[in-house]
Amino acid sequence: MGRKAGVMRVNPKHLTRRTMPCFQEMLVFLSCLHKFNYDDDKVVKEKNALNMCMDVQAKQGKQHNTINYHLQRISRTMKGAG
Repeated sequence: MGRKAGVMRVNPKHLTRRTMPCFQEMLVFLSCLHKFNYDDDKVVKEKNALNMCMDVQAKQGKQHNTINYHLQRISRTMKGAG
């Protein structure tokens, strides 16, 4: 990703690879902030929705069984066997 003449370029393939749990809530919050000239008092509902989403994500914990986790685990056993 980079900037070119004031326009940000985004790779859509990169965005679909991972899950972004509170992405929709963040977009709604930021668009409302922009709409009301960054006045926090007018976007309380959107701010609360984003905070609730982030709280839920913090309580869920992280997923450890990813492909990288298994590749690292197998790599350690391969090094020990050789």
